[in-house]
Amino acid sequence: MMRFKSIASHLRPYRMLASRLTTINHMFAAAIAPHDPYDEAHVREAVSLLGNDPDDDLSCAYCGAPAETWDHVFATVKNSRFSGHGHRLGNLLPCCKSCNSRKGNKAWQAHLSSLPMDDVERSRRSACIERYLDTYGQIDLLAEPTPDHVRLDELRAQVLSLVAEADEVASRIRAGAQT
Repeated sequence: MMRFKSIASHLRPYRMLASRLTTINHMFAAAIAPHDPYDEAHVREAVSLLGNDPDDDLSCAYCGAPAETWDHVFATVKNSRFSGHGHRLGNLLPCCKSCNSRKGNKAWQAHLSSLPMDDVERSRRSACIERYLDTYGQIDLLAEPTPDHVRLDELRAQVLSLVAEADEVASRIRAGAQT
């Protein structure tokens, strides 16, 4: 449902850095995040452990609504940098868009406890997720930064600096167009 006031976000100057900072940080983190190879049998087994039928539409591990995305249980970005958690089977849960958005970088337990459901269902879902994480979870510890890690971070800073500069140039162009 859309209301007329929603147009307000379009009737203001677009700031590239403010709108894409998270995207850029995630892009750099995703490039170095460890990942598991896709193994259909392994994924079927994991999805089944979560109480989903791998041959049917998946449901959100948190609330049970139809799943539309995959939630990174432990965020790949923390404090604007790669967290050490990657794209591992044990770090991905089927999730509805609403839960994925509301959970954000919060702990999965905090998100689950905030959802409107009875204690029996919450306990069941919690036990299911715990069992899944115990079986498939893997902690990727951050190694000491190598020269390549340092260089990648320098490049990320350069990209952010260029986007900030582009925002300034765009602002001058907008100001000139209004005179």
